[in-house]
Amino acid sequence: MNGSALPLLRAEEIRAHESALCAQGRSPAELMESAGAAVFKALRQQWPTAHRIGILLGSGQNAGDGWVVARLAEAAGLCVTVFGWWDESPPTGAAAAMAQRVPLPAGARRTTAEDLAGSSFEVIVDAGFGLGFRPEKPVPPSVAGWMAAVTECRARGSRVLAIDLPSGLCADTGRVADGVIAADLTVCVLGLKVGLFTGQGAAVRGQVVLALLGAAMPLLSPSRNLLWTVPALPPKPRAGHKGVFGTVLVVAGNRGMAGAARMAAEAALRSGAGKVIVATHPAHASVLGMGCPELIVQAVDDAAAMQPALAQAQAIVLGCGLGASTAADDWAQRMIDAVWGAPLPLVVDADGLIQLGARAPRTAATVLTPHPGEAARLLGCATADIERDRLAAARALSERFAAQVLLKGAGSVLSTAAGLQICGRGDPALATAGAGDVLAGVIGGLLALGLPAEEALARAVCWHAQAGEALAYAEGAWGAAATDLLPVIRALINGRPVAGQQPEVVVWP
Repeated sequence: MNGSALPLLRAEEIRAHESALCAQGRSPAELMESAGAAVFKALRQQWPTAHRIGILLGSGQNAGDGWVVARLAEAAGLCVTVFGWWDESPPTGAAAAMAQRVPLPAGARRTTAEDLAGSSFEVIVDAGFGLGFRPEKPVPPSVAGWMAAVTECRARGSRVLAIDLPSGLCADTGRVADGVIAADLTVCVLGLKVGLFTGQGAAVRGQVVLALLGAAMPLLSPSRNLLWTVPALPPKPRAGHKGVFGTVLVVAGNRGMAGAARMAAEAALRSGAGKVIVATHPAHASVLGMGCPELIVQAVDDAAAMQPALAQAQAIVLGCGLGASTAADDWAQRMIDAVWGAPLPLVVDADGLIQLGARAPRTAATVLTPHPGEAARLLGCATADIERDRLAAARALSERFAAQVLLKGAGSVLSTAAGLQICGRGDPALATAGAGDVLAGVIGGLLALGLPAEEALARAVCWHAQAGEALAYAEGAWGAAATDLLPVIRALINGRPVAGQQPEVVVWP
């Protein structure tokens, strides 16, 4: 269901892959030459008129790729300057050999970060940390100085091409160091790294080219893939009727929170459900459906009142604006009690997540959609612990609650029966009240159509993220409202073209 079927690798898996290729007869030097050539090709394609090239060199094997780029750029007649911390702790092995093969003229090597003041590189190639960065280790002051100097150059107009990863980004988690170098383009070698697509990685990676260097990517178990595109729904059958397309029961909207219930319900309707019933607080049931007469709105105050709606439903969305239970108002608790044991697929979002810790796992399909703060409460830890390793947190939630889990945020993580996926799409336009309610409703609508939970979740997340991109492209990210997503999501579901979708990750064999 990920459309592109690109696996995401951790640093140790990349290293094991490199070792396997060397065991098959490809030397480290050969791989380094191929990687450097791919980076230089990307540089020339992206910035064909660039002439003044700076190359940041660290002390690991990533610097070897950078030295290859330096040699190729020099041979092409470009003005090349190298700098970095390679001479403080000189690289060994193939990287050292590559450095010795680069004949640079006098003045082409800068020895202190201060030497870069006023430099006017058109492109800087970041061959600093690569896979070697570890967020738990402090960045040495001299290294931090070089990173800051590159960031300064970028602020003055230099573009940055990162080899494998931007320096200061963790390959496995998407965590970044203070002073991480943001890239405009990242050329990822041999395989896509997890950290490029979740946490802060999405904000600093720029565009991505995957250079396979003629090697097939290794198979992973359990699967860990990039979610980038999903197909549209098939055409509606001509003989279909509303009963065929399922009924969604949206249990949501405590006092003062009718809007959350309304957005989830409309999203379920716009995602293809044949009918949507909203079970909501009696205080506003009479007005919640105004402007959307297609919704069936029912005032519900106890489990008995919920039964007729449950009998009609094929899927339930629980929690949007549900409110937290208090001694004075236990309406939310009664609503959860009324639906928890129902043998129907259930999406639990927002306030519905508060009560999970005290409940036994359900036997029917369950989808949880927490943001990092909610995930931290569910796992009894701090939000920073969740962000430290988002994939591990999503998997822990999935195992603890026997559920399919969506950990929301930049680079949303899906933990399902099919494995782990990271959504590579999205835009800050989605960072607005109600966007999560819309997403929960879309998931519910797809579940009511009969899609398996993992497929419904992947489709909904991808379409929701693409809709955010399209809104930002059309009108800008500021001021986007959650209900603006609905017509765009509907277009994507139907396979209609939507302007502003990002290009897929470019793969070079």
